[in-house]
Amino acid sequence: MEFENRNNKKADIVKDIIFFFLTTAFAFAYFMLVLLIISFITTSFLHFTIEGIFIASIVGTICADVGYIVKKVKKYRRP
Repeated sequence: MEFENRNNKKADIVKDIIFFFLTTAFAFAYFMLVLLIISFITTSFLHFTIEGIFIASIVGTICADVGYIVKKVKKYRRP
């Protein structure tokens, strides 16, 4: 029974790694889209550069990834 639990845990870890990369891609796309929309809406009085939008998207993605990693570490550290 313990052996089956180990195999399930390994499969869960592999799934979590795959979902980490998917979460990263979706978070980056989401932040880019939102910031580009804000840039287009406020183009008359706020001026964003594409480099600034990339940097802000990367920072937002890193924050989302850190939250995801903390959540998963807490999940696997539970007794």
